[in-house]
Order: sequence, then structure tokens, then C-alpha cells
Amino acid sequence: MPHISIDESVSLYYHVKGQGMPIVFIHPFVMGHNVFRNQEALAESYQLIFYDLAGHGLSSRGSNPLTIHLLAEHLKRLLDKLGIKQVVLCGYSHGGLIAQEFALNYPERTIALILSGGYSELNNFTPKFFIKSVMYMAKFRQIPVAAKLQAKLNRKLPGDEQAIYHLAKKSDPRASYEFCKTGLHYISTYSLHRLKMPILLLYGTLEKPMHHYRIPFLKAAPQTQVVFIEGGTHQLPPRSFKEFNAAVDCFLRPIEEQYRLGSTIAKTGDAR
Repeated sequence: MPHISIDESVSLYYHVKGQGMPIVFIHPFVMGHNVFRNQEALAESYQLIFYDLAGHGLSSRGSNPLTIHLLAEHLKRLLDKLGIKQVVLCGYSHGGLIAQEFALNYPERTIALILSGGYSELNNFTPKFFIKSVMYMAKFRQIPVAAKLQAKLNRKLPGDEQAIYHLAKKSDPRASYEFCKTGLHYISTYSLHRLKMPILLLYGTLEKPMHHYRIPFLKAAPQTQVVFIEGGTHQLPPRSFKEFNAAVDCFLRPIEEQYRLGSTIAKTGDAR
């Protein structure tokens, strides 16, 4: 199993599939990289990078308290060690906060930003209640219960629930609690105007409590595109994967053409 040492106490599991413009997928709390197992079909056109956040799945917890900023720094170091200079960030739910933090801190390394069920801050009851419930489970070391809940919510195909649960139950209680808590208090709303890269927001039509989160992005970053997936819930990557993958591919096709052209020009310049 491939791991990369991020610092003295953190070793991150990762795997890479496909070739082309790189996309890194960032999972939510009490879960692992395999919640994106149905995105592997995109490897026909892109280089896909999957990894487990610190204290989740097959990655070690580390000695420092987890914050969104620290998790974004972990991602930077992972990409540094993989030799990847620029990347498309695809964050799912809470994972989208890490994607935003990376894009804000390293805009020159961010080709595009994709957020599934994304938000710049949490300000309504439904998601807050769910997150606080998971924090309660983590605090009292009931991670298997939280993992089973996440696996059930994110299942679609036969085998999904067991596969997701297998990694989710490995989540460290303290890391899970810290990731939930730091995201609960994270606010990027007043920094969204600094995001100049293409942005795609994806929401399911059935997750209406999340729909208003698109508004700050549209106001601050007018290049933002919003796609509502018909019949979709908050769990778009695993449960509406065909529509999700198609929307991602449609969004990235023109960006990929520019990326490929830029890479060709750069190689030609290096050859000279």
C-alpha cells in the first residue's frame, strides 16, 4: 500500500490512477478515499489522486490537532512529494473546506475547484445537527456507529456499504472530532472573491437545505457554475455517480484542453 510521509508523525495513504490533467478527491469525515470508488471511471480521461486524510482510513493520525489549514498543508506536501505542480480540487461535503483552503492559499497550483454539496460556512440547522451528532459519537468512541451511518448514507451499488464501512470504521475518534469541529467553525465566505479559478458547485435537487450555499460563491466569484443533479441527495459522488461524473467531465473538458496546450508549450520551451 503506497504511503507518503508528510512529517514526523503523519503518513498518508494514496493511490493514483490514469493519466492527464490531475484531479485530487477529498473525502468527508469518518470516511476514506473509497467513497470515490465510482469516480475511477474518470481515469479514462484524467489522472486521479485519491488519499485518506490524517486519522482516517489507512493514514496515520499525527500528533497535532487537525484544522482545515493543517489538512490543506498536508495536501500540499502530498502533491509536492508526488511532483504534481497543479491540480483540480474535488471536495465532497466537509472535504470541500480543505479544497477551498488550498485554493485560497495556493491559487497558482489550483487549476479548478469542484465542490459537491459545498459551503463556505455552515449557517443552518440540518448540516450542523448531523456534524454535532458525529462529534458526539466520536467523543464517546462510537466511531463504528458513525461509520455505519456514513456507509448507509453513501451506498448505491452492491458492496458499497461494506467497502465504505471497512475504511470509515478505522477513523481515529480524536481526528474525527477535530475535523468535524474545525469545519463547523470554518468561514471562507469573505475570502471567496480571491478565487479566480473556474469553480463548479454540485447539489442534489433533494438536498434543499444546502442550496442557499451557492449564493456567496455566485456573488463573490461570478465564474462559478452551479449544477443541480435531478433526484440527487447530498451524497452525489457515490449515489448519483453517473450524473456526477458527467457533470465533472463536462465542466473540465474545456479546462483540460487549455491545460494540455499549456503543458505542450512548456515542454517545447524546455526542449529549446
